[in-house]
Amino acid sequence: MKPIVSFAGRRAWRLAAAGLLFAGRAHGQEAPVGRALVVKVLPQYLVMSGLWLEVEYRAKPHAQQGFTLTPQLYAGPVGLTTGLTSDAQARPPDLADARVRGAGLHVQHRRYLRPAAAAYAAGLYASYGLTFQHFKVSHDAPGWQELRDPTGLPYFEYTNARHTEAINRYGAIVQVGYQLPLTPKRFSLDVYVGAGWRTGQSRKHGAEVVSQYTTGPSDYGHQGFHFPTGFKLGVAL
Repeated sequence: MKPIVSFAGRRAWRLAAAGLLFAGRAHGQEAPVGRALVVKVLPQYLVMSGLWLEVEYRAKPHAQQGFTLTPQLYAGPVGLTTGLTSDAQARPPDLADARVRGAGLHVQHRRYLRPAAAAYAAGLYASYGLTFQHFKVSHDAPGWQELRDPTGLPYFEYTNARHTEAINRYGAIVQVGYQLPLTPKRFSLDVYVGAGWRTGQSRKHGAEVVSQYTTGPSDYGHQGFHFPTGFKLGVAL
């Protein structure tokens, strides 16, 4: 009787192992194809003449953590929240002629806390990283300017000089958010809130000055604490 029991036991174990292997393969076939790269646009910065694109990359398609790079380009009229904080004599009648050019980069590490089933990383996440931005903001400043003639005598002339302020700004930021899969499955909505701190320098005519563009946390020269919130629209590649 012992040989019969031993043979039956070995056969049962083989059948169970085969069943588990088949189930694992079937589950793998049903799982979505993982995508390790998601590209997103942040439309709220368009009002500041800025184009922000975030690239989220994970070394493994189904990994819970990865990195995000957010290159930024600015070109056009100054944003809706921008104003000058200098004295009234230096302030132009309006900012219709003010322009901004610039670039920046955010680098962050991201970890998903409760990943959801999707073709890419989704769910609740936390991230932290560093940021750097460079701006050149210019506006017309009409007024009297002291000049000198060929003999060296001073005289005054009414001019409409173009004043340009160069701003370098850097800092650190932490964020929490939720990346939600949309339909079709490649698309996503990323909603986030955060807190950050930044500092920098402003220069005009080569000399360091107090920035004129500091009316709010969205302004180009703002320094100190800020609390960015917004959303991102993405597509998995």
